[in-house]
Amino acid sequence: MPQPTKKKRTLSGATTVKTAGTGRAAAASQREIMRQAREQEEREAKLRRRLGVGTLGVVVIALVVILVVVVVPALTKKAAATGSYALAIGSESAPVTIDIYQDFMCPYCGQFERAQSADLKAMVDSGQAKVVFHLMNFLDPSSSGTKYSTRAADAFATVAKQQPSAALAFDSALYADQPAEGSSGLTDAQIADRARSAGVSDAVIATFANQPNLDFVNKSNQAAFADGITSTPTVKINGTVFKGDLYTAGTLKTAVEAAK
Repeated sequence: MPQPTKKKRTLSGATTVKTAGTGRAAAASQREIMRQAREQEEREAKLRRRLGVGTLGVVVIALVVILVVVVVPALTKKAAATGSYALAIGSESAPVTIDIYQDFMCPYCGQFERAQSADLKAMVDSGQAKVVFHLMNFLDPSSSGTKYSTRAADAFATVAKQQPSAALAFDSALYADQPAEGSSGLTDAQIADRARSAGVSDAVIATFANQPNLDFVNKSNQAAFADGITSTPTVKINGTVFKGDLYTAGTLKTAVEAAK
């Protein structure tokens, strides 16, 4: 798409002008330029007096506007695109990265987890791969108003951040006997019980009630959509979407071994 034409201006706002000619014509031209410059300065002086700030204040205000209009959106976009709202489990030096986009109310995510969980744990424990979770909550409307997707994702994010050694087991516990889509999902007490069964400490579980990662979960969901995710589960191996059988044990492990 054609870019809009940009006009270059000096910091004072005066437009750059070229002069030509000699003798009286040139002198007349110079006088006209000087007249225009004086008028420009007078207009700017009046504006500064009206605003109650000096030249430095005008420049500072301009810089603030630039930061808000240009820099902040750019940083926000970068954050979404680089997966800042993701949770990595495993060694940073692992040769293979497995990205998993999931919603805890999604029945197919449950099928995937139950089929692949043993291999995922083995690959993480051996250092063969690290797993990066991208939490989504777009199925909140499918839990009878309880926002189960958000509550479960918030609890999981809390565990992944505070006690990552228990994260994979907690993920499995949330998908074991998974509540049906359209139901009210697990209660907060049931989420806490499953965390406890996965080895999560009572100190960490006690923080679930405050939903410390609510903003994180919402932004993780937005970042997933920004990444072009249109369905769950979506699984990537070293950045490439895995198009094999997600629901049969061993298929993911084979693909990871090939990726090494």
